[in-house]
Amino acid sequence: MKKFLVLMLAAILMLALTACGAKETKDEDGGEGSANPWTEVADAEEAANGAGVGYFTLPENGTEVTGGRIDFLGFRYMKNLAEADGAVGAAELTVRKGLKQDSEDVSGDYTAYKYAWTQDVGGWTVYCMGNEDGRTMKAIWVSDNFSYSIMVRGQGDYYDTYGLGAEDVTALVEGIQ
Repeated sequence: MKKFLVLMLAAILMLALTACGAKETKDEDGGEGSANPWTEVADAEEAANGAGVGYFTLPENGTEVTGGRIDFLGFRYMKNLAEADGAVGAAELTVRKGLKQDSEDVSGDYTAYKYAWTQDVGGWTVYCMGNEDGRTMKAIWVSDNFSYSIMVRGQGDYYDTYGLGAEDVTALVEGIQ
């Protein structure tokens, strides 16, 4: 009888542990999903197709701006949002394109910046933010049915202060569609 009780308790314990580890998530359509909604891909075209944003055009790797060379190293997407990650000079660079929905800001950045201003680029009003006057760390704009963002972060001590000048913002915005 003792062996039977021990086996029953062991079986109940195993079932309980299995149930605790089998947590499922649901995506917004009610289907099963993963905790990380991003899918890594090889290039901007695959990111655009996966996100459902049509196309995702970026400045060519190697393009020189005042802040340094632009290089995109990684691409990913989630529903309605394509992303390219890379660098401009020694700073981190993230560019996003998403379907315009509830918010024009697709950056995923909720930092309260010290300065905010607008810059006109190619007929678009670009909203710029940064912790130094005139140095853009975050830029957002809309065009037709799409929202765009550029995020720039410096390295080390410059993480919260590094930003791009107006000419670099213009060059990036003009190269992104």
